[in-house]
Amino acid sequence: MKQPLAVLKALSVCTALLACTVLNAQADNLRQDSTFFNQQKTIYQRWLNQSGLGPMLQVEGLSIKEDRISLYLSFPSSDINFVVRSWESLKQNFEAERPITLEQQLFYKMISLMEVRQSMADVQIYDTYDLRREPLFFRGIYFEDGQVKVEENNPKSKIEEVPIFPANLRGMKDMSEAEIREAFSREAVYEKVLEYARGRYGKAKCEQRYPMVRVLENGAVLRFEVEDLCREVLTDEANPLLARILNSCCGLNYNWVKRELLNFIITYREFPDGKGFILTIEIDGKYGSGIYDKVRRGGYLSMEVDFDDYLERYADSFKEAIRKAILKK
Repeated sequence: MKQPLAVLKALSVCTALLACTVLNAQADNLRQDSTFFNQQKTIYQRWLNQSGLGPMLQVEGLSIKEDRISLYLSFPSSDINFVVRSWESLKQNFEAERPITLEQQLFYKMISLMEVRQSMADVQIYDTYDLRREPLFFRGIYFEDGQVKVEENNPKSKIEEVPIFPANLRGMKDMSEAEIREAFSREAVYEKVLEYARGRYGKAKCEQRYPMVRVLENGAVLRFEVEDLCREVLTDEANPLLARILNSCCGLNYNWVKRELLNFIITYREFPDGKGFILTIEIDGKYGSGIYDKVRRGGYLSMEVDFDDYLERYADSFKEAIRKAILKK
């Protein structure tokens, strides 16, 4: 029995649609085109260079999954201060001359070169790809709900720069350039910073607090932390009412003022002419309960959440104090 022509046409259309669906499903396995994507990665870097973004943004790598491709970009230095300032400068310069954002341009160029659907791609930028370090800067660029979206994470600490020109100081005129460099070498400056920190934080401001300066790294970078501080950043923090009552009526000596923990990251960069240097100071502050003798892991909270103004003022004052300590004879 012959089937009606309409039925045969319908079957033909269904078969064709099924074939297209199978082909599209196969094409959507992006791993099959890994060679092509890696070639385009090189072209993307060439575009970065030609567009003037190359000196600051570089292709770090690709992640290719069956249904998603991620392009990773990096900076020539993982120094967080350098990364933040470079990104801000790139965005400002780029967007001053173009009607779209820098993030949009990076994403549009990627999907154009990779020839993938915009829903299957993203661009990710980190300050570091060292698995031993936690990234402080992140930009994730992707397409959703009909537009390019950006997820971002920025450093939580306060960053201050201290430019110092020892050659212009009174009393340095009679010293040779070599003598000045030796007196203000990275090693000598770091030692002055540590000497100042130990002097400043070695004395407890509150009872039952025993602050300690712990050096974590002292090489190209100086890192140290100070724990068990009290009223250092949170200067107007008061002993809770209950503690004061118990101390008054029962002759006790409770101190429940919040404990403070400060982390410092300091880097030294000499000017090309050798006449001075910049000291970059990064401070991350946390606080914990003062009721217990020790704050357990996870018990500290970032000052950025509730005490950002306090930390900002503290970073400013610490910068000036360090400047004076370094220049002190």
